[in-house]
Amino acid sequence: MKRSFSLLPVAVSLVIILAALVALFPARLLSPGPLLKGHEKLKNECLSCHKPFSGTGWLQCVSCHKPGEIGVRSVAGVPLPKAVTKGVFHKGLAESSCIECHSEHKGSDASKSLKTFTHGSLSPSVRNSCNTCHLDRKPADTLHRSYAQGSCAQCHGTTQWKPATFDHGTLAATSGAQCISCHKAVLPKDALHRDAGGNCAECHAMTQWKPATYDHDRYFRLDGAHQASCQTCHTDPLNYKSYTCYNCHEHSRSSIAGEHQEEGISNYGNCVECHRSGRGEHDGGGEGHGEWGDDD
Repeated sequence: MKRSFSLLPVAVSLVIILAALVALFPARLLSPGPLLKGHEKLKNECLSCHKPFSGTGWLQCVSCHKPGEIGVRSVAGVPLPKAVTKGVFHKGLAESSCIECHSEHKGSDASKSLKTFTHGSLSPSVRNSCNTCHLDRKPADTLHRSYAQGSCAQCHGTTQWKPATFDHGTLAATSGAQCISCHKAVLPKDALHRDAGGNCAECHAMTQWKPATYDHDRYFRLDGAHQASCQTCHTDPLNYKSYTCYNCHEHSRSSIAGEHQEEGISNYGNCVECHRSGRGEHDGGGEGHGEWGDDD
């Protein structure tokens, strides 16, 4: 007669052995990685942070880290250096938000255990006062100096500083600040912009530099075939007051001298003094565009 062999005693024995190993060496069998340097003493005390069958909760964190002292004093009660910003920051967080930012078993380096922070975790009073935490990040330029502390949200989002949006309408109308006070670094070097004297708004809008508008009709109407590029007439990029008509017109100063002298016109070197459009006949007068170029 054959005896039946039961695996039940073997299975029970293995479970007992495994349970004993877990109880004796929980960190070696269950820990997914090293703890932070400040938690090293708890490496064999899993139940200090973990509850059986329920994981890690924020109550275990605040049992050691008092919310009012986080960033201000250590767990042992020792004052921490430069604790003002960190202390105010953590006071603005809900007690239950610890594990939203902090994790464990990522190694001894604290920076590796930090998760992505979202400003939604902050209380409204702290969230609406950016300089509570970012006081040392405020630029010292003229634009930022004109804004009150805590008004960062007018231009910046809560995920990153750039890109930022800026509404020029928020500038004080009585400040008298010109565009150049903020945009000097991007001012073009050509004569046209140099002679404008910082009156950027004559051509540019307050949303973007391009496209820009320029009232050329004040000097010469660009109608008909005269809708050409600037360089066609203004051959000197350093002096937009200088121009020439000879790049297109098949005449020179000498060939038109006779016609103008017959009409008693001796000063015909500045075409736009009389011709203010492409119609050809005398249709202008008054202030001229500028000075005649060197072309003959």
